[in-house]
Amino acid sequence: MALVLVSGALLAGCASHNAPTISLPEPTQLGPAGMQFKASFPYKPRTNSYILSGVKQPQYGVGVLTNTTYVSGDGPPEMDVWIVTITNSVPPRRVDPFLRSYLATSHGGRIIKWFGLPAAEEFVPGCDPSGRCIGTVGNLVVLDGTTLYFVLAHDNSVTAALEEVRSFRVIK
Repeated sequence: MALVLVSGALLAGCASHNAPTISLPEPTQLGPAGMQFKASFPYKPRTNSYILSGVKQPQYGVGVLTNTTYVSGDGPPEMDVWIVTITNSVPPRRVDPFLRSYLATSHGGRIIKWFGLPAAEEFVPGCDPSGRCIGTVGNLVVLDGTTLYFVLAHDNSVTAALEEVRSFRVIK
């Protein structure tokens, strides 16, 4: 019995030393009809839309038709969400490499399910080409049929980047 009480006290002590949470703004709902999402942006996002060629990339069997970006901040803190429409569904055996192609390292990250949808995520040091590093960059890539959501969060800590990425939800 004493061992159980000591173990419980130790676990309770560990719980109080968990990584601190940050205060995120309320999630904002954005996106065109049928492709809406919610996310907690650090600043009010600005929007850009592009129409692209739709030329298929042979390694994945799909092309990109449109890209709409929601950009919030200029780094750290920064959170961006891209909504990409693709020409057709990604062939099943190419889904994982396709998702990874959007990550910072394109060969790393973790393949996951994001609320039932195929996804990949990765958290890496926020380094620029000169080698200067500030904070952490978190990426989440979610595939919903012919819509791809790419989330990038760049923040001063891995905790903040993680919480920003984890605030993302596809609206069905």
